[in-house]
Amino acid sequence: PGLTHMEQPRLAGIARKLGIPYAPCMLGFEPHGGRGTPLIRGIVVHDHNVALIREASIEWESHVVEKERNERRKEVLKKWKRLVVGLLT
Repeated sequence: PGLTHMEQPRLAGIARKLGIPYAPCMLGFEPHGGRGTPLIRGIVVHDHNVALIREASIEWESHVVEKERNERRKEVLKKWKRLVVGLLT
């Protein structure tokens, strides 16, 4: 009662950082190597925390995209600098 299953990636870490109580969600068992291993996908949180986690997830994704863009830009500038220095020497 009052719980929601959320299956987006990295939500457990976001919930942990925000201090929101959650539990991993076991959906069943998957045969693996002759044994049934638990199939864990996503987390379960209280309904009143769903919107907060979704907003934090969107913010986190935009932060990750911006960070990757900046790293890529630094790599491109580093390669251009190496090329120009190599041409001038």
